[in-house]
Amino acid sequence: MKVRFNRWYNAVLTALLGLLGFESCDSPDEYGPIPCEYGTPCADYQISGIVTDESNSPIKDIKVSAKFVYQAIDGRVETYGVDSTQTDGLGKYAFESRRFYGDPDLKLIVEDIDGEGNGGDFKSDTIDIDYDNAKKVKEPAKGDSWSTGTYAINQDIRLKKK
Repeated sequence: MKVRFNRWYNAVLTALLGLLGFESCDSPDEYGPIPCEYGTPCADYQISGIVTDESNSPIKDIKVSAKFVYQAIDGRVETYGVDSTQTDGLGKYAFESRRFYGDPDLKLIVEDIDGEGNGGDFKSDTIDIDYDNAKKVKEPAKGDSWSTGTYAINQDIRLKKK
């Protein structure tokens, strides 16, 4: 008897939940049907800048990594990389990143990987990206309601010698 009741109860509950789910996606409002979408709001970022020393001279061959840095529940600091690049002869770097709503802030990890080879031995640094000064450079594609567009961030970095 109990098994039969559980099967009946599960069938009714499944039918009700199915109807509620389809109804919420299909109900027209005053503007027409509401599209049913699944996703997460996001934005694309073009991050670029110049790495210089204390005398404002560009530094080549500096590794610039973009990483999400966040504190884990147990207090440890966790990081995971998004992208990395090296500065060119003029100290310039550039890369693109997509940031989803709820992601931790992206940070730039800057490291001198060749020691004295680029004119000095420089200290590593961690830079917070300045999202507040991002400039919108491109609107989202038509029909892409989850994207807020593409933004450019110029993040110049000054390193100190060891």
